Amino acid sequence: MKKLTFLPIINLILLIVGLISMFVFLFPKEEVKQYGYVDNLALFSQFNMTEDLQKMKLPALNQQQKKIDSLYQLLQRQNNPKAIQEFKQKVYLENTNLQRLTTEVKEQINRQVWERLNSYLEEFGTEKEVHLIFGIQGNGNIMYADKTYDFTEEVIQFANNKYEGSNQ
Repeated sequence: MKKLTFLPIINLILLIVGLISMFVFLFPKEEVKQYGYVDNLALFSQFNMTEDLQKMKLPALNQQQKKIDSLYQLLQRQNNPKAIQEFKQKVYLENTNLQRLTTEVKEQINRQVWERLNSYLEEFGTEKEVHLIFGIQGNGNIMYADKTYDFTEEVIQFANNKYEGSNQ
């Protein structure tokens, strides 16, 4: 007889467990989407690789600038119109070479740095379970964002640690 009094309680418990299970499977917990933004200019300029590449590649530009400066000095010392014209042509050619070299170096640095940063951003997003990271510069599509969504400093630190070989 005592077993029969527990039967409605057991049935009620089973019914509640069944309903809870049904809600869990039919209405799964919605995944929280995390997103944020990174200031592209700050990230690029504060990434250690940018500075390292500039230190490696800028001496060639400085050397070319010194060559042009020397030609200007020689040009100023000339009295002969034919020699002046020749030096002007040399200065023009060297300036053109400097501009071309400057453009190539900047493009090369930009490409190498952004290739590395993009791989670090992908890794950062995966590790932090971030679904979307916007890049901002203050003059693009996103003109304002709440600072609580700003990953810039965290990404700079993450990228520099990865670049320097630290896994912190």
